[in-house]
Amino acid sequence: MKHLKKRRFRVRLFASCAAACLALTAPNATGQSAWVDLPDAPYTGRHNDVYFVNPDDGWVVNGDGEIWHTSDGGDSWARQFQKASAHFRTVAFLSADRGFAGNVGDGEFGATDRSAIYETSDGGASWQAVATFHGRTPTGICGMNVVNDSTVVAVGRVRGPAFFAKTTNNGVTWKSLSMSTYAAGLIDTHFFSPDSGFAVGLTSEDHEQSRGIILFTEDGGDTWEQRFVSSRTGEWAWKITFPTRNVGYVSLQRNSQTPIFFLKTTDGGETWQEMLFSSSYYFVQGIGFATENLGWIGGNSSFPTFVTSDGGQTWSSAEFGVRVNRLRFLSDSLGYAAGRSVYKYDLRTPTGTEETLTIPGDGGLQLDRVFPNPSRGSVTVRYTLAAPSEVRVDVVDVLGRRIRSLQSGRRAAGTHEVKWDRKSNNGSAVASGVYLFSVETARSHASVSVVLDG
Repeated sequence: MKHLKKRRFRVRLFASCAAACLALTAPNATGQSAWVDLPDAPYTGRHNDVYFVNPDDGWVVNGDGEIWHTSDGGDSWARQFQKASAHFRTVAFLSADRGFAGNVGDGEFGATDRSAIYETSDGGASWQAVATFHGRTPTGICGMNVVNDSTVVAVGRVRGPAFFAKTTNNGVTWKSLSMSTYAAGLIDTHFFSPDSGFAVGLTSEDHEQSRGIILFTEDGGDTWEQRFVSSRTGEWAWKITFPTRNVGYVSLQRNSQTPIFFLKTTDGGETWQEMLFSSSYYFVQGIGFATENLGWIGGNSSFPTFVTSDGGQTWSSAEFGVRVNRLRFLSDSLGYAAGRSVYKYDLRTPTGTEETLTIPGDGGLQLDRVFPNPSRGSVTVRYTLAAPSEVRVDVVDVLGRRIRSLQSGRRAAGTHEVKWDRKSNNGSAVASGVYLFSVETARSHASVSVVLDG
């Protein structure tokens, strides 16, 4: 097959579009990131957290005491609130109207505001401090997790003291518990249900002496047990994420020492394994996974975010992001990250759409559809050639690495279908996740995403 001139595009098909659009955000053969730095996102030293209740409505918060909102998926932003004496560390919304923002509190990072949590009931148009807690009022809040449509849990803070807070009635009342008997400080939390969940943080307010700690509760936070303490001093647990019920990850931050590790569980948090991230120094903060194997670590101000597609066994540059502190996913094909800017990961393809895409130029390639999508077994991609041409059809992962070569050779004009059974490749099945069908002719190239479930 003669050499094919490469044009690297990722195709995103949206049912609401009058015509298909091209986006220069796809992973390519060099591993270019699938993340986009949203061009109109507010710029700051670092956005600490991001939360979307649906693909359009989202919020970011930062250390300047600002809360920003988007209603169009990050295309435009408006500042809704600013409290100069506060340092907002986390944000969470139960609905498009009802939400909360956590402030680290007096004495942390220059903040003097003593209100630990702010609330809104009108989508962020107005914010008020939560005045009353049942129990001791938290000194500050660093992490929040929405458990269901009425329950939010929160923890704080990074340099102590440690607190846990919880509402089960949409924030009408909050219960707060001092956690000083369990940890020196808490930074993030994840709950599976109103009763069962984790909190992560540090064992000593002296960071040079601290170890990362993971706590677990099965009675809604009334009592806790220690599930894991890291083996090194000078580090602490920073963020926790569970892409599935059994597989979870925790980032470990260090101020100066090496090597850098992270934590992983494959049994729902019963046990945790220390895994090497880097032998060189990297100021780890945010960690997030779109699937149990595909994830990112960020935080360093000098190096970009790193990506893994094998569950943390290996990592490589994702070529996006500065100071990424939080990654959150609405699905395995849509996510947002907060750092120096706001970043978006979007590989959505509507199920069952009949829209087609004609690639510009004289290649005469029309990418019709991929179906079914999502898929648990075999997947078919359909394309049309206006004239006979050399064609190559591959499956690539989000790092741009070829997973399967499906077709290579000359094809006649007309419509062609290529079927791929992800579970029949010499007995080697392809893991769940987001992949791209790449269709390339002598003059044109396009790719379309497919989600593999199960």
